Amino acid sequence: MYKPRKPGKSRTKDSAAGTQGNPMNLPVLGAEVVAIESHPKKTHMYWVTLKLDLDESAKAEDVEQRDGDWNEEVDALISGAQSARRMGAEVGTGTTLTVHEDTLVSWRLLKGRQLTAADYEVLKQDEQKEDAYRAALVMLERQARTTAELSRALKRKGYVPEVVAACLERLQARRMVDDTAYAKRFTEQRAVGQRKGRMLIRQELQQRGVGREDIEQAIGELDGQVEQDAALALARKRWSSTKGNDRERKLKLMGVLLRRGFPSGVARSAVQQASSELGETASESDYAEDYDDGVEYLED
Repeated sequence: MYKPRKPGKSRTKDSAAGTQGNPMNLPVLGAEVVAIESHPKKTHMYWVTLKLDLDESAKAEDVEQRDGDWNEEVDALISGAQSARRMGAEVGTGTTLTVHEDTLVSWRLLKGRQLTAADYEVLKQDEQKEDAYRAALVMLERQARTTAELSRALKRKGYVPEVVAACLERLQARRMVDDTAYAKRFTEQRAVGQRKGRMLIRQELQQRGVGREDIEQAIGELDGQVEQDAALALARKRWSSTKGNDRERKLKLMGVLLRRGFPSGVARSAVQQASSELGETASESDYAEDYDDGVEYLED
């Protein structure tokens, strides 16, 4: 009689999922649910232990085809058995999946439930998709992410592209991942909160994988006055700590604002206003020609 051992951490998110009791990866003819336990550490998660019906005839054929690699075969069997014991699954024909309660209910997984080979494969895929979805929710709780950022993060965790694509589609359908909305919020926050200009914001959005259309829409909706106010606030803040005469200060501040992504017209206006408010030591005309030459150099 098959007696499942207490399972350990699930490995069902990669291609090796569900092979703890099938180290030679023999064809699965079917499966039977033999035990269901609630996960002691994860709410709404369950351990489902399955007894696999394996195609033993394929084992003999496989050994005949690879008798020249006997040592590798033995090593693989030993490694598979040791891995299975570490996972807490029965060495032989048992495997344990960690599934969400939604999967448990939708599949009506009760003790004694018989699964065909096709059912078993689909169940593993569904469980992987659910696992990826839950992992994505945890990431989104920590901070907002773009579609590309979330995709990269899930792939780093070992999820295959098909599972990642299904997860992202589900999140997008529920508006939990929305690059258009993300780009708008990001643009506003960077302009107001961090005093950055549109060119630097555009670059940062590109680095986060936001599409060109979403970027241009967000940048296009940025209030010009908001950007001008941000540039002026930064110029005022830096004026007193910038060394040199007024011309040198202006050129240095112009460089700062351009590097922060502000368009040249916005940067020039902010520098002129800040210098005027905070007190030039000479008239504007004293430095006008040299200053304009310096600004053109910085813009180039």
